[in-house]
Amino acid sequence: MKRLSFPQLLAITVIGFALTFSSNIQDPPLMTYKVRQLAPDLPNTALGFLTFVGLLVAMVVQPVVGVLSDRTTSRLGRRLPFIIGGAVLVAIALFLLALSPALWVLVLGIIFIQFSSNLLQGPWQALIPDLVPEAQRGVASALKAMMDILAFVVGSAAAGVLMGQTETWGQAAVFLTAAAPSVIFIIAVTITAIWARENPPAGGVAAPAQGGGVSSETLAALKNAFSVDFRQHPVFGWWFANRILFWGGFIALNTFLINYLIDVAGMPQAEAQSFKGLLSIVIGASLLVVALPAGRFSDRIGRKPIVLAAGLLACLGASLLFLAHDQTMIAIAAAVIGVSVGGFLTTSWALATDIVPREEAARYLGIANIATCIGSGGARLLGGVLIDPINAAFASPSAGYLALYGLAALFFLFSALVVIPLPRTK
Repeated sequence: MKRLSFPQLLAITVIGFALTFSSNIQDPPLMTYKVRQLAPDLPNTALGFLTFVGLLVAMVVQPVVGVLSDRTTSRLGRRLPFIIGGAVLVAIALFLLALSPALWVLVLGIIFIQFSSNLLQGPWQALIPDLVPEAQRGVASALKAMMDILAFVVGSAAAGVLMGQTETWGQAAVFLTAAAPSVIFIIAVTITAIWARENPPAGGVAAPAQGGGVSSETLAALKNAFSVDFRQHPVFGWWFANRILFWGGFIALNTFLINYLIDVAGMPQAEAQSFKGLLSIVIGASLLVVALPAGRFSDRIGRKPIVLAAGLLACLGASLLFLAHDQTMIAIAAAVIGVSVGGFLTTSWALATDIVPREEAARYLGIANIATCIGSGGARLLGGVLIDPINAAFASPSAGYLALYGLAALFFLFSALVVIPLPRTK
């Protein structure tokens, strides 16, 4: 496979910016605002359960779409039809989410946006093993991580600025917050469609069934869409466990932070939204410092040492956050966590692209994303179950949050321990 230029690598990974920008607009800024508006008595419980439902949709959709994408034959290739269609549906779903007048409509919006995002994400993720030579996948994964990081910073900052104006602009601020990702998707999909067009499908891709139906091979593959023999692929199993634990710890810290700032720190919602945006800049700056160097370094020494160090460093950052009593300490903890997440995002995904079979890359990476969904969904559900009931039981506005943050530190620690059995290979 021919080495790619840096602009070509950027064109492959730019969709990641749009996806992460959109997700950080939705959650927690927009979701927290809507939940506190529609379920003010139990904001953490509602936020945790609603986002958990959305992630159940993501767990089902992405591997199935991966199977279909792996076997698609079209003039646009295997991946681009799903990328374009998903981007259009995400834009529609964002406005449904922002304009929801009742909790049940908000649930529909969450389900729709998760379906749309994962219709796009699974096939896009497969572009790296499809198009990037193995020797460049560490750099490509680092660029993907940098896109995620930049989008995390820009998306969170934009949401902080826009949602911070809700008291002045009212519903217009919410509308503009939902509109911003649609513009980003148009730009990103155009760049990928023009400069990262995939090659025609290789031999072995199932041809369409006669009459335009689904082939018997594709139907058989759909039945096995979620099938992985972890005994036959133990490295994938340990990677899966590490991803669940690390991402669960990070999401537990991030999802309920705005509510923490409101309920514990006593900030008005607009101020809490703005401060969350500033924290995202701190985290993002830390991420940017380490993302690309970590990718290049992992190409030389292997993925395992960096993934292990990321878990230990994140545990330290979560412990600092657990003990933080002012905004300065919160910012320091956020910077430490940002460095760890930067190393993790780069090397974890590089390891995944190393170990998945190329002929089924979209399906396997869809299954890999289930680990992210389990970690993220479990953390949200745990926060929904713990925070409001523990606060009520102890008549304390902070007890439930501190319990969740302590568990997040343990998740990070165990994420480091489970990668010890992995072989240290380049």
